Amino acid sequence: MEGSIWSLVPFLIVIPLAILTRQVLPGLLAGLLVGAYMMNFTPLGGVEAAMHYILTSLEEPDNLRLLVFLYGFGAFVGLVRVTGGVAGFADWMNRRIRSVRGAFGLTWLSSAVTFMAPDFRIITIGPVMKRIFERLKVSDDKVAFVIDVTSTPLIALIPVGTAFVGYMVGLIADSSKHQDLGVSAYQLLLKSIPFNFFSILILIYALYRTFFSKEAEPKGEEDPKDRPPHIRTPFRASPQVAYLEDMYRSDQPAKRGADGQEEGIKESGAGREQDPDEDFPDPVDIVAKSAQPRMVNLLLPLALLLFFTFFLTWWDVHLKARTFFGAMAQANASRALLEALLITLIFTLLWYGWKKQPIQRILFGFLQGGNEMMGVNVLLALVWALTEVSTDLGFITYTERVVGGVVPSLWIAPVLFVLGCIISYVIGSTFGAWAILMPLGFSLAASADASLPLIAGAVFASGSFGGFASPLSDNTVAMATVMKLPLMKYAHQKLKASLIVGGVSAVLYAVAGWLL
Repeated sequence: MEGSIWSLVPFLIVIPLAILTRQVLPGLLAGLLVGAYMMNFTPLGGVEAAMHYILTSLEEPDNLRLLVFLYGFGAFVGLVRVTGGVAGFADWMNRRIRSVRGAFGLTWLSSAVTFMAPDFRIITIGPVMKRIFERLKVSDDKVAFVIDVTSTPLIALIPVGTAFVGYMVGLIADSSKHQDLGVSAYQLLLKSIPFNFFSILILIYALYRTFFSKEAEPKGEEDPKDRPPHIRTPFRASPQVAYLEDMYRSDQPAKRGADGQEEGIKESGAGREQDPDEDFPDPVDIVAKSAQPRMVNLLLPLALLLFFTFFLTWWDVHLKARTFFGAMAQANASRALLEALLITLIFTLLWYGWKKQPIQRILFGFLQGGNEMMGVNVLLALVWALTEVSTDLGFITYTERVVGGVVPSLWIAPVLFVLGCIISYVIGSTFGAWAILMPLGFSLAASADASLPLIAGAVFASGSFGGFASPLSDNTVAMATVMKLPLMKYAHQKLKASLIVGGVSAVLYAVAGWLL
């Protein structure tokens, strides 16, 4: 279809609706349905067209490979949690910390074994470091800030072994398939990492604040009324935050109504009935508490995952490349990542079986962990379908014709970064902001002949901003709950640093756009 202004309609629906509802999935679904009805305007034509786009996108081998990878990665994390690997690592840390500087050093170093996903790192490290730093009389907000910075901003810079990397490669591949990249999606991801200015700068700032800033360390009694309230986060890849909030509420004095019963709980003939709007505890965490802590159950699977990832990525094209890094650059990374993960899962399952872990526990961790990633998979399927329908509506043709001659290439990256920061902050979703902006950013880059690594870096940086700074982010809610900090006060403290770093990053994107 020849591109016109109407091709913008799906995106003009997605972004405002996501901001209005503070959720990404409704906006994506609405944008897809509107675009599908624009393609086939009959009573059932739009629904049939939407299903066609979804099923067609799922038939793509690379897309299906990514969905399997994300499910398997969730299963991997679930296994190391229910078998006591995480608890064993926490016990090991607690026995070896003697000083404030050593505690902060180990907090940073702990990211080497908890970098797989932000929530996983916060849930794992937060409670341990809180107890340690309370003994050392260090303020909770400083500890929370350091752990938070080494979650989403750091993980967004790690190109292997994380839940982010598969998602990022998939988004780049889907958003760029109508452009002639000349490189693989994984290579483009690697090239975009130096342009994730926000993540890099906020880590530098955190290092300075951790080891060189002379902050006062007052530590007083917490007022229970300042504890973070129960709020719903806009998009979750897992329910860990809900479990933490449930624990938090259990510490609060129960509110009782006029009849003397707790609010939200009512008696029924069969017993007590919980308010259906209440969140449920995380079953993986409940099962993990009954496991004997064994750090090897975390370190061995993680070592296997990293080894097989690097080995299979190199092996994919080792006969065509002269050097290890040359092979890494030319390999089909998405295939290597999935193969490495599946092999690691097989070895890990055999290891747990040999160590006489109950089969019910192993299967529970595998299935429950994988199911926690289904929200991300649904989001990806909608993103792929929306990209296809907008392409058929002529979105790329229109942006290349209209925007290419109007917007200078040096302004695309800073504008995308600022827009992405606003969107990710309002909706509180890193993945959601990336999903909304990456297809748009690549189309604008093609129309104005801008640098694709720079544009990808700007989009990834903007999502990191919201994932770190937004009070609606899983990271912020989880961190405030673990450290028992007032939610909005803690979010405001992070926002001040984030705005300064974000402003510097926007300037750097303008400079980079001018130089490139």
